[in-house]
Amino acid sequence: MSQQRELLEQRLLQAYRAYYDVEVLDQGELRARCDYHSRQSQYVLVKKAELWAAESHEYLYLYSVPRLTARRVEEIFQAVLDDGTPRVKPHAEHMCTHLTALVLYDQADPEALEGLKKLKKRREFKLSLHGWMEFRIAAVDAVSGEIATNRSARDMSKALQPFVDSVAKSKL
Repeated sequence: MSQQRELLEQRLLQAYRAYYDVEVLDQGELRARCDYHSRQSQYVLVKKAELWAAESHEYLYLYSVPRLTARRVEEIFQAVLDDGTPRVKPHAEHMCTHLTALVLYDQADPEALEGLKKLKKRREFKLSLHGWMEFRIAAVDAVSGEIATNRSARDMSKALQPFVDSVAKSKL
C-alpha cells in the first residue's frame, strides 16, 4: 500500500470516529465499515407526546485498492448493495439510509471512473412514506488528489477535499 493512501485512510478513519461507529475489518481491500445513526424528534411538554420523529442512517464502506478497474468498481457496487440492503429497516419514522462506498486508489482506468459516475441505485419505501435508500460512491486518487463521485455523492467531494489536501501537504 502506498504511503499516501495509507495516510489518507488513517486520517479519514480518525475523522469518522467522531460521529460514526467504526469497525476496522482488514478484509483485503475492504478496510472498514462506518455506521452512522441519527434520530431527530419534536415533542410537546413530555417526550411521550411526540409530534414527529425522523431517523437517518449511513453505512460507509471504505475500500483501499492499488488499481481501480471497471470490473472492480462493479464488484464494489454489488458488495455494498449485498451487505447494506439488509441493514435498511424501513418504518414510519425512517427518513433515509445511505449506502456509501469510499474508494482510495493509486491508479485508475479512465473507463472505471466514467462507469463510477454513472452508478446509481435508489429505492423508495411505501411511496417514500417509510423513507428511501440511496447508493453513493466516491473515489479518491491518493497520488494526484482527484475525487470522482456519482451524482448522489457530489457533496462528499467538498468534505473529502481537506483530507486530500492535508495528505498532499504532508508529502511535500
